[in-house]
Amino acid sequence: MALLNVDKLSVHFGDEGTPFRAVDRVSYSVNQGEVVGIVGESGSGKSVSSLAIMGLIDYP
Repeated sequence: MALLNVDKLSVHFGDEGTPFRAVDRVSYSVNQGEVVGIVGESGSGKSVSSLAIMGLIDYP
């Protein structure tokens, strides 16, 4: 049973002419009993992804 489904998550900043793609079409699911870690280089979108999933990013 999936406790969390993320389907094509995208987060873009900036204006429409030159958007910065912080996260682009990320999909995954976390099932009951699984332990998940998100790893990557600095600036790869780990924190932005987590904040977007929790609804904590303020959009202008």
